[in-house]
Amino acid sequence: MDITQLSEAGLRKNQAKTYLEVLKHPGQSGGKIAKNLMIDRSFTYNTLNSLVNKGLISYITKGKIRIFYATDPENLLKDIEEKRKRIEGIVEELKTIKEPSKGERSVVIYEGRQGLKAYIRDLLNAKSFETLGGGGNLSILKAIKHEYPHYLKEFTKRKIKGKLITSQKNKEIMKEIYKEAQVDIKTFEGLENNVNFTMFKDKVAIYSAEEQPFVIIIDNKNISKSLRTYFEKLWKAAKN
Repeated sequence: MDITQLSEAGLRKNQAKTYLEVLKHPGQSGGKIAKNLMIDRSFTYNTLNSLVNKGLISYITKGKIRIFYATDPENLLKDIEEKRKRIEGIVEELKTIKEPSKGERSVVIYEGRQGLKAYIRDLLNAKSFETLGGGGNLSILKAIKHEYPHYLKEFTKRKIKGKLITSQKNKEIMKEIYKEAQVDIKTFEGLENNVNFTMFKDKVAIYSAEEQPFVIIIDNKNISKSLRTYFEKLWKAAKN
């Protein structure tokens, strides 16, 4: 397993390495774990104690030596769920503080992988979407390759409907990606750019994952409506 995946689940790098070591090789002492990982012994014990506090590993004592074992990996999910509940409470409180908008145009710029993830989470709350882009979707898939399978399952589960106009060379790839989802796909000749446009709700997202990933989200009903009209004209001209 990639250490990065555990890091994204809330574990620091050394916690992730130590947890995997105990999971793969249960019944080791702290000294043995430190030796296998080539990490300072005292630092290893601090890391082990932090994992015990998280409920991810446990130990028994033989003489004066602690022998460590991993608990059920489901406990990692429980830790995330508890954190999510705490954050949801914070978010609800922040919503009461936020000044309500008065219909003005709103533009938000996200950068990096976290920005792409924030955009997709927003998209998952939509009932439908329309996307125009040559290959930007593929760049996004590479940028958030660990999370995308989960997002695709959510697309299917929530029955989100979509229309996608892509390049001819990416058509079969896109069909494979969205094979379980309610997404219609067409192609348009000469569409080879790596910047995508997606309309959802009253928003327009402009994004690319080339080099430094970024997403620009314009929250404006008139702009979204105008671009949807433009998209529908292209959709009629696009090939199945």
